[in-house]
Amino acid sequence: MANLFAAYTKNHLGKEAIPPVSEADIQVQLQSMLKQHVHTATKEGTASEGDIVNIDFEGFLEGVPFEGGKGEKYDLELGSHTFIPGFEEQLIGHKANDDVEVNVTFPKEYQAENLSGKAVVFKCHVHEVKSKVEMKLNDEFAAHLGLKSLEELKEAVKNDITHQRQNEADKTYLEKLLRHLVTTSTIDVTPEQVEEAKNKIVDFYTNSVARYGMTLEAYLSTMGMDKEKFMLTIQDEAANTARTDILTNYIIEKENLNANEEEINAQVQLIKNYYHLTDDKVEELLKDHKEDIKNDITKEKVAEFLLKNND
Repeated sequence: MANLFAAYTKNHLGKEAIPPVSEADIQVQLQSMLKQHVHTATKEGTASEGDIVNIDFEGFLEGVPFEGGKGEKYDLELGSHTFIPGFEEQLIGHKANDDVEVNVTFPKEYQAENLSGKAVVFKCHVHEVKSKVEMKLNDEFAAHLGLKSLEELKEAVKNDITHQRQNEADKTYLEKLLRHLVTTSTIDVTPEQVEEAKNKIVDFYTNSVARYGMTLEAYLSTMGMDKEKFMLTIQDEAANTARTDILTNYIIEKENLNANEEEINAQVQLIKNYYHLTDDKVEELLKDHKEDIKNDITKEKVAEFLLKNND
């Protein structure tokens, strides 16, 4: 049975208008930017919570140094809870050139069994105490970011928020439109196409959890699920993905939306300039990832076409 595709233009599903950007929205973003551009200055006198101490440290268990317990010239923010409980508090009130013995007990659930629940001593030397200095929201801060004035910075932030909201609205609308087109079309998929879609979904989850240092199996175990059960749960999603791919490829072919060489080369040039790549690296990029770049451009062209021709 041949596939019967629904009309992919002139659908009236209702695009949602994005909310206007308020002054409060802009201020929230500006305050976040200020926190990201904090710098430090050497502090005379003793360290307080929130200060940064630059320290050498070495840990001892029953008088013997233990593996992984040594560091040099380490910047530690007091109150950040980066180190084990009780460590940072004992450095408050000390100044540059102080030698401090920090007595702490490792938590019972600590991953290293030889240290779990054990009382240890860290011998520390304070090299420097630094305080965090936040920049002020003024023209000088704008200049630090390469802009002429605070007003110009505010306008740039407003444009960024607007662009972000528009992208989110477009993504939501496209998902709704594609669901509509798939459900109102008759699209046959083969077991092979569903299996290919499953593999894509598995790859997506595998790469996503790998960013957090986990395997897919470890992630699934936290959900009370094994790989076999997971494959069953994504069956419907895979079938829908396969149908969406068939529909998308149909639109690409009918509207001639495949990326051409000129578009691919322009995108490669953007990547080259952004990452300051050499010609050799660009050649390597084209050799290994040209098809990926082509697919990304084509997806963008499909999205633009559907957004333009539906509302």
